[in-house]
Amino acid sequence: MRKRDAATYLKETEYAVRYAFSGIEECESLLRGVTQPSQARTEDDVKRYMERAEIYFARSFSEASLCGSILQVAFMGVFLFSENSALSTDCSDFLGPANRKAIRFCIGRRIHGIPIGLLIYAARNQFNHWDDKSFDVPTTKVFDALMLAHMNNPFFDMAYSMNYPARTVKANHVVLNEMRWTSYEAYDADMRDLLGVPSAD
Repeated sequence: MRKRDAATYLKETEYAVRYAFSGIEECESLLRGVTQPSQARTEDDVKRYMERAEIYFARSFSEASLCGSILQVAFMGVFLFSENSALSTDCSDFLGPANRKAIRFCIGRRIHGIPIGLLIYAARNQFNHWDDKSFDVPTTKVFDALMLAHMNNPFFDMAYSMNYPARTVKANHVVLNEMRWTSYEAYDADMRDLLGVPSAD
């Protein structure tokens, strides 16, 4: 039996992740090219937007689920193949004494001061356990930091609240808005960087 390494893992999961991104793109394309009501010049523009928006929001949970599946694949890749054992200063703020296994996720580029590996960890946990009443320390602290980062955005300030207006999946917000994984290529570049796998080019 062939031993699986990080490069093999990325190759063997590529089809599933690409397929998930194609579903996300189908959802995102619904509102692309239509005029928002605040900028509409005709009643037909408003009607077209509302029709598309209705379909988009009906599919929002599906989109979040697709993003969650990508996070699960990314999480397992880091869990299995990260060799990080050093707790950086910026990462220590997100971990409690009982969260030693999360140290391997303290890697990668920073987003709002959060290592992307730890963002994967927290977003995957929130996706898999979104109906739980509470989360572990790293997950809670990461989402608190995301809330703080968007505090001055009146359209997005409560997007990362765990309970407002109700418990919902946050995977799509994290994948698309924070990590900017809007394509397989963007995901692959970050995963190769996290796992020390050379570029496929």
